[in-house]
Amino acid sequence: METVMTFAAKNGQRVTIRPAETGDSCAIIDTVRSNAMERSYVLMEHYGKDVESEREYIKTLDSAKNLLIVAETGDEVVGCLAVLQADGGRRPETTHIAHVGLHLREAFRGLGIGPHLLGYAIEWAVEKGFKKLEANIFTTNKRSLGMFTKAGFVEEGVRKNRIQVGREFINEVLMGKLL
Repeated sequence: METVMTFAAKNGQRVTIRPAETGDSCAIIDTVRSNAMERSYVLMEHYGKDVESEREYIKTLDSAKNLLIVAETGDEVVGCLAVLQADGGRRPETTHIAHVGLHLREAFRGLGIGPHLLGYAIEWAVEKGFKKLEANIFTTNKRSLGMFTKAGFVEEGVRKNRIQVGREFINEVLMGKLL
């Protein structure tokens, strides 16, 4: 598998997908936070790191079992995707599973970038010998549910009233893909 992938988005822009580098820390945090501000219900307590913590995280990430990639147009990071081995690889009975999390800036959705990020992740996971990918997606995120379904993920369960935003309770769909 090539580590750098370039393609034309639906709007004609050149997009490069590549492994994240420590210099991407600020852009990754900004991308994840942009999703939270758009009410996509990202749980910020998991992603509210400062730039230095994110740099250290990228530097020490075990790339044999975990993947962190970015999508960029020109010199702007517009999306990121993480594939992390279940339970940090600490439980032998779940080392065959990896969790997928994808974030894309709103202005770059619907351009085919998300499916390319997900395709890259699936190819990487197969090469690394994973047997299953999992993703947790809130039911309000119809676009992501559709994209993961098109990529072969299936619904495995629903966590009812998983998160409360204001007075609204939102369900979370548990999705999986056997490799």
